Amino acid sequence: MSMGARAQEALGLGANEKKRLVIEPSALSGVLKLPPSKSHAMRWITLASMDENPTKIAMWEIGNDVQAIIDCWRKLGLEWNDNTMTGGKLSRPDEVLDCVNSGTALRFLIAQAATCNFPIALDGDASLRARESLHLIKSLGLSLFEETNSSEYPLKIHGPFNKGIVEIDVSETSQFHSAVMLMTPRTNGFTLLTKGDAVSRRHSSLTWDLCQLTGAKEQGVPWIVNCPDVNIPPDASMMAFAKLANLDVENPPSESESIGHSLENSVLRDSNDLITPMAAWLSMSNGGVISGAAHAAHKESNRITRTVEMLSQFGIESSATSDGIIVKGGQVPRRPNGVVATYGDHRIQMTAVILAGICGGVIEGDNLHEVAWPSYIEQLQSCGLIIESK
Repeated sequence: MSMGARAQEALGLGANEKKRLVIEPSALSGVLKLPPSKSHAMRWITLASMDENPTKIAMWEIGNDVQAIIDCWRKLGLEWNDNTMTGGKLSRPDEVLDCVNSGTALRFLIAQAATCNFPIALDGDASLRARESLHLIKSLGLSLFEETNSSEYPLKIHGPFNKGIVEIDVSETSQFHSAVMLMTPRTNGFTLLTKGDAVSRRHSSLTWDLCQLTGAKEQGVPWIVNCPDVNIPPDASMMAFAKLANLDVENPPSESESIGHSLENSVLRDSNDLITPMAAWLSMSNGGVISGAAHAAHKESNRITRTVEMLSQFGIESSATSDGIIVKGGQVPRRPNGVVATYGDHRIQMTAVILAGICGGVIEGDNLHEVAWPSYIEQLQSCGLIIESK
């Protein structure tokens, strides 16, 4: 797909104007199977890229974000075959590394590219291009060869990284911090400092936990990566959609694997991905205030304002704040008059699909869910969701 086509798709334009889900009111019942955790998978794959021995990374399905980072590793000369990664030294790629829609893939690969003595170009779709990553690049002291247009993308990075001290701002995203921890085995070592009021702290902790499982002893100190074979746990953040649809789950995550994702806690400092389904759930129950989610504005869309806009299309009243959403309770979604905009954001689309299952509706973007949960629509259909056409 061309970059222009990807841009149109990310913004819900072009092809996606014709690719809509026409959903009728449905009586849902049954059980869902959660997808493998993107957070675990992308960290394990990145660690396995530094282990020359094959590492089995078992996943029952692979979403587009995880596939994007796998494809980029292949372009860097590594082998992925039958859910097995064989890592090693990186080779100069012949083409741009396309991270498509994945901010995690982009940030992790920026840091990995920093360790190479050859240029690497990275890019993605329009929603990814809107997510600024210059802080990470500057913190690593990288040379950035900009294109002639006004965009910072494609990012053309030239290492090698040679700083003795790296300071990372952790107040808007944890991905920069995780990316730097994960690049350490390819470096000569450095002092790692953080600044700011950290968000998504469970994700940073997960990164360090997995690093330690492969041999790490101290942040910033290189180690010989020795990856165990792993089974990727279910994605706890997707439990919110099962709860919103009032469906059971056959593979609920353990508490240790949930990374703080719970609809019972509306302070989303460490779990801002929940903001959209949580707002919908609160609107049909007791209402409430979602807070601590200012960093949700830096996702595929501004999930604070876009969630409020999407809910309003179903007649649901809510209001955006600087760090979350205030939602009135006891509301009943109404069938929208027009096509429900989803802004190229998979979690907004996934929430809108369930709301449409209550009252009916036409939802923009028939495949946005494939970013994280490829079988989502198919599973909902098996539970009774009525989709008339696409």
